[in-house]
Amino acid sequence: MNQLLVKSMSIAENWVVIHSFRDGLRYTKSSTRKKTQSHTKSKVRVEELKMSKLNYLLPVLLATFVSTPASYAFTLSISGDDGNPGEMVQNRECAQSGEASFTSDSSGTFYSNQQSTNGTSSIELNIREGHKGFGLLGGVVSFENCSNFGGRRVIKGEQIWVKTKIKFPLGFEFNQNGLNKFMRLRTFHDEEGRNVSEGYNDLYLNADPSFEPWKPYAPFKYIFEGAQQWFSVGVGENFFQMGKWETIEYSIRLDDKVAAEGGNALVRVWLNGRLLGETQNRRTLNTPESWVSSLYFFTYWDNAGAHKDQKFWIDDLVITTDTPTKRDALGNPFIGVDSNDSSAPSHPNQVTVTILPQ
Repeated sequence: MNQLLVKSMSIAENWVVIHSFRDGLRYTKSSTRKKTQSHTKSKVRVEELKMSKLNYLLPVLLATFVSTPASYAFTLSISGDDGNPGEMVQNRECAQSGEASFTSDSSGTFYSNQQSTNGTSSIELNIREGHKGFGLLGGVVSFENCSNFGGRRVIKGEQIWVKTKIKFPLGFEFNQNGLNKFMRLRTFHDEEGRNVSEGYNDLYLNADPSFEPWKPYAPFKYIFEGAQQWFSVGVGENFFQMGKWETIEYSIRLDDKVAAEGGNALVRVWLNGRLLGETQNRRTLNTPESWVSSLYFFTYWDNAGAHKDQKFWIDDLVITTDTPTKRDALGNPFIGVDSNDSSAPSHPNQVTVTILPQ
């Protein structure tokens, strides 16, 4: 901070503001001003301008040098279109085949030419019998590891969207012991210089209507582990259709307060371009200084291990903090569905939207 003040004062002593902030700052060297008969008055006026300008410059310099990393948006795309079939989709620096990639824990995730939506390839995910999934199924995208694509921590007040096309083959069997972990945004806060995990903003798959039979069935369930309040999304007919490409999108706005507390927290889920549910009644952070660090995509099956070997595919995984230009039927910004691909609406019936009161 002392260095910053020194730098500011140095600028103040050598430069004089000659235009207003509204018109854009312009500076001229005081040493280049021509001497005139009114030099004494000019000198006094220059000193006044220096002090006045210093008051203007300090906030500007502070904003420049102490700005948060959230001053820009980023987008990470993993399509697999240029990947070599059979090659693992993982690079610690998040750069592979000309695009972003999983940065860790994706040893069973490969580029594939077996399936595709509107390109020539996709990404194959595998689970093996007896394996719990971590390190094998799906993968982790660490945003800060993706700094070459602008990746960084996502903080309070920002919104993040995650979208992918997905295809489960006919006969695919989901977790037989409850929910499947799906899209999980990991959250941290700082305690005395240590990164302390708050858990995940989790979107789960609920493929089994008999799970928690005392509750109305919902194919997707959201929970922030730092707050432990579930939000059920959709109804039975909204679950994925086996053997078909579907587009699923999940978005959260980060806040440690819900709308009723004056906060701006938000959760939304879309299937094939149709909003399934939203709530402003669930916190997405524990503290005002908390942040989201990464996406855990599947990554885990269950504690007992998978009951059989299986595979499925994804295509065009997109993670962005840049507000999309598309709007859903209710005017909400979302990445949406490409009209020219095979995942465009495969659910022709009316969708039930779950919207919790604020």
